[in-house]
Amino acid sequence: MAADPQPLSATCPTPLQRAWLRNRWDDLAFVHWAYDPDEVQALLPAGLRVDTFDDGHGPRAWVSLVPFRMRRAGPSLLPPLPWISTFAETNVRTYVVDSAGNRAVWFLSLDAARLPVVAFARWTIGFPYVWSQMSIERVDDRWTYTTTRRRWPRSPAATTLLVVDADGVIDPTPLDEFLTARWGTVARWGRHLRHHPVDHPAWTLRSATIVELDDTAVEAAGLGAPRNDPLVRVAEPIDARFGRPARV
Repeated sequence: MAADPQPLSATCPTPLQRAWLRNRWDDLAFVHWAYDPDEVQALLPAGLRVDTFDDGHGPRAWVSLVPFRMRRAGPSLLPPLPWISTFAETNVRTYVVDSAGNRAVWFLSLDAARLPVVAFARWTIGFPYVWSQMSIERVDDRWTYTTTRRRWPRSPAATTLLVVDADGVIDPTPLDEFLTARWGTVARWGRHLRHHPVDHPAWTLRSATIVELDDTAVEAAGLGAPRNDPLVRVAEPIDARFGRPARV
């Protein structure tokens, strides 16, 4: 029998004593869409159930496009390497509960601009990374994220996103906390699912506006095109630490 979902918390309820990986997330934007839970559940492996949030329209699943700049990525005990540890990345993710009750992130796809990182994450953790040609440009409070093509494994997906930071820091809503207060990820490694705990400070979020969006990564993950206006946020940089994966 699956355990009840853990309660949401804006800060990590079980801070990591030892971490094996660390990185810094910078220039990060969240673009969240609501989806029918059955549509998202159909993409999940056995042992996971989609996590839902009722925003006044009934319980809905959520899918997020999350572009950002990764910095200082690598093992905690080693210094970051100048080229390989800093790169552009874009995730398509959804929100799940595993059999142990962990409220976690499930990645539908991850694009990254460094092939060694892609290979490491695919083979040691099980994340569905793709080596892609990507760029991030920031001018004042305008961010432009671009994924031109997927190099390996190849697939027809690309993203152009221009985001404007419109307002100051906001008080996170219950929906913001549902979408960001996730203290782990789940990945399929071989025939098993493993939970990967993560610890970082609480998010500092700003509301934002999309000026341009041309994306096929969400549909390439197996979903229909979004049918509603997204919730858009930009985030202040944070440092994250990851514990070793454990089977669930």
